[in-house]
Amino acid sequence: MIQIIKNIFAAKDLRERVIFTLVMIAIFRLGSFIPCPFISSSHMQASMSGGGLTGGVFGVADMFTGGAFSKLTIMALGIMPYISASIILQMMMLVIPRLEKIAKEGESGRRKITELTRRGTVLLAAVQGFGLGLFILSDPEMITASMREHKALFVMTTMISVTTGTVFLMWIGERISERGIGNGVSLLIALGIIASYPTNLRLAFQAVRLESMAPIWLLIVGAMCVATTVAIILIQEGARKIPIQHAKQMVGRKMTNAQTNYLPLKINTAGVMPVIFSSAILMLPSYLFGWIGANPGQGMGFFGELFSMQSRYNLYDAFGLSKGAIFLVLKAANLYTFTFVMLTAFFCFFYTAIVFNPQDVADNLRRVGAFVPGYRPGKPTAEYIDRVMSRITLVGAVFLCSVAIIPEVMFVSFNIPYAVAQFAGGTGLIIVVAVILDTMKQVESRLLMRHYEGFKSRRQVSGGGRRWAREKQG
Repeated sequence: MIQIIKNIFAAKDLRERVIFTLVMIAIFRLGSFIPCPFISSSHMQASMSGGGLTGGVFGVADMFTGGAFSKLTIMALGIMPYISASIILQMMMLVIPRLEKIAKEGESGRRKITELTRRGTVLLAAVQGFGLGLFILSDPEMITASMREHKALFVMTTMISVTTGTVFLMWIGERISERGIGNGVSLLIALGIIASYPTNLRLAFQAVRLESMAPIWLLIVGAMCVATTVAIILIQEGARKIPIQHAKQMVGRKMTNAQTNYLPLKINTAGVMPVIFSSAILMLPSYLFGWIGANPGQGMGFFGELFSMQSRYNLYDAFGLSKGAIFLVLKAANLYTFTFVMLTAFFCFFYTAIVFNPQDVADNLRRVGAFVPGYRPGKPTAEYIDRVMSRITLVGAVFLCSVAIIPEVMFVSFNIPYAVAQFAGGTGLIIVVAVILDTMKQVESRLLMRHYEGFKSRRQVSGGGRRWAREKQG
């Protein structure tokens, strides 16, 4: 490990990228502690935990932002509006041919799509910021005394503050992707989740000390954390290898022999994006319905309760079950969990269809004189690859959905604190493991590229030395 770190800082380009990434991360974490104007942060946190909001979608939002949401800082919305804008734009590409044409225009098209995503981010952040300001008004104690008589001004101030924070996070994410290491947006989400781990660990031991959670659950959660992490790595790195046969070719005056290779198809091509997309979309109805039906001291109303993680409208209560044991799992079988699973499964196939085109792969194989044994080049090969891809994507989708709902089941069915249940699985663990793997691969590829450049530079120096010697002799 120490040698790897030495190799990273020995390469000038990689060292600059790592330092730039660390500086951007430090700025991101610093901004997570700057409160919005006219907010009582301590009362905000007490209201969230006291109202049971820390385990629902608000708890998910707080996890993604590294605690910025519960403190209501300028980065309370995090980077999720950017993710939501990306989802909406990709959906629109399927129904608006002009957008699809722009996306295929190469670098200029990519810049146009990026610009549209930025504008959509500002719009969504402003809408969510406006709703957040209205939600805060339901409890006047969250606002400083000087602003309680100026409600419109307070809502506008909150909206502008959190929108500015989201736009700044979007800029940081883009700069990290361009000049740093890793995918900037995914890295910011993963860092926000990791930042909450120390607090969650402290809450776990506090729950045991207060006897609100049995000590055996610490061992169960720890064992599940290790097992789930290993499973995530295996699925993320797992691939289905399709044999590829290269035909004999005439190269110059020589006939090359036929070669056998493999086309690796990843089990989880979509990576971590489906769970991020699902969480981002589910935040909107939870924000909306939680505010529409909310009255101070009277809960969230019917629709807010319907889309709540702890909704009483579940299979356990619907069948009137009174015995516990394994039937307690049915408490988590509510509309929130069902919607989350369906969205995650949908985005697994949707995102895979966007980033992987079987027809393009089949055309490329035919262009280089390669084929899949037993299938003719062209359309038959594309159909075979598409069939295999659909099957392995189904396996990846089932796995992602199963791991993602573990914290919800433990929290709703067995009353394990949501902060503790997050260690056993869920969206947070999937994102953290996937982002760390992706970042490690980028570091490794850059180290390997530097190694090749070193050989190249030595050949150039040697060639230059020989030319200098010949010129001197001449």
